[in-house]
Amino acid sequence: MRFIPLLLVFSLFAQDDVGAPAKSGTTGSIGTVTLNGQVYNQLSIRPEIPIGKLGVGLDIYLYFNDEGMYWDSWEFSSGGSAYKTIIDKIYYLRWGQPGDNLYFMAGALHLVTLGQGILVNNYANIMEYPQVRQVGLNLQAKVAGFGIELVHSNFKSSTPGVLGIRGSRSLLPKLSLGVSFVTDLDQLAGLPDSDGDNYPDYYDFYPDDSQHYDGLADAHDDWEVLQPYLKDDADFNDWFEDSKYHNTYNLDEAKSDPISGLAFDATYTLSEKMTLYCQFGLLQGEIVDPEDNTKTINPGWGLVPIGARTKLGPINLLAEYRMGSRRFVFNYWDRAYDVNRVFVDAAGVSTRESQLYLYGKLNGFYVQADMSVMNLFTLGTGYQNMQGEKWDKVLSEYKTGETNQTFLSTITINPSLIPRVGKAEAFYQQSNVPDPFDFTPTASTIWGYNIGIEVSSGVMLMYKASTTYITDLDNPGDYKPVESIQIETQFIF
Repeated sequence: MRFIPLLLVFSLFAQDDVGAPAKSGTTGSIGTVTLNGQVYNQLSIRPEIPIGKLGVGLDIYLYFNDEGMYWDSWEFSSGGSAYKTIIDKIYYLRWGQPGDNLYFMAGALHLVTLGQGILVNNYANIMEYPQVRQVGLNLQAKVAGFGIELVHSNFKSSTPGVLGIRGSRSLLPKLSLGVSFVTDLDQLAGLPDSDGDNYPDYYDFYPDDSQHYDGLADAHDDWEVLQPYLKDDADFNDWFEDSKYHNTYNLDEAKSDPISGLAFDATYTLSEKMTLYCQFGLLQGEIVDPEDNTKTINPGWGLVPIGARTKLGPINLLAEYRMGSRRFVFNYWDRAYDVNRVFVDAAGVSTRESQLYLYGKLNGFYVQADMSVMNLFTLGTGYQNMQGEKWDKVLSEYKTGETNQTFLSTITINPSLIPRVGKAEAFYQQSNVPDPFDFTPTASTIWGYNIGIEVSSGVMLMYKASTTYITDLDNPGDYKPVESIQIETQFIF
């Protein structure tokens, strides 16, 4: 079956442009990608085919290095692996546009918001692409006066990071009510598992070998040496379970760690350019009580008693007043969720939910502006400033007079203004920190940029870079960057 991907790629390169759909587009690229710590050359082709309201984007690729082809992404040995292989090659499958009676986007999800955004806001399942390829779904439909929204972050996993649904209904011509439910069935499923043996790398003695997860082979070698000196009734299994070779992580006993959220919202349309709304969100889960670590407690709630959206010329504005109880953060499922859903620190494995105790009673505002400036660039900026309590780890109590801020921004420059530049965009996000303008990295910090230089007609050199941060285990309290750099040459057919 391994000849199939080769035939697909070369047949696509051999397509006759005359026979292509009038408005279809196909790009190819040659570059590098890092998988499981190894660098591979990448050869990919991405045809985009519009058929009426249907849009199809494929991502067909091959990875290879001096050791040969990387065949793990072209596996047909079983029904499950064949399913993953096929669905992995769909970059997107789209029907209609947002606001239509039926719209869906399957595959890569860029910026998805559920309802008014108190739980899910600007979520993206592509933050680790192409190392991690997720196939999600964002569906919006209007049926018999009801509005339905669905968000699924990854059909390749039985425990996706985001699974949400929202229903809404217009009670009056200008008044609409909505209810949303979101869940992460198991936050621990976000732990990397490089070899796919269901033993997360953190627990796996051999994270790049799917055939081994403990030191059983080495244990047998030691046992043969030690056995002559042990009692006659010495049992290998008893000795092994107490040895350094035994992996104490048990798949059958591993517990899931879910978190869910429930939200209600109401919107009132004042005019074509202004909408008022309010929303309430409640997180449901279980975390350790910081004031008594022998007990567990539920996360908290958040409320937006008044929010407004309006359009002023080329500027789209959003503003809302926020207030929340202890153990709640707004936009829990945000752009950075897949990156800091679960992480390893000095205490072991921690989830994003486990850090909610750091946030006490807070209230303040959030503003957001999206604008196009004189056809020079497009800018989107959001800022949150909330005042109140935060947990003091030194004093082991909630301290008043603290600040919790968020800043996020994206900018896209009109490439026609700069000779030979085909693309120029950048983004930055830091959430729930005392001062995001101090630019001190935390687990919520994400930034990156994409630059495209036109080498010749139809050929562009792309440089894509993004940086996230993880706990520095060698320096507790500090964070170290995780950089993803992708350099490729794109061909536009």
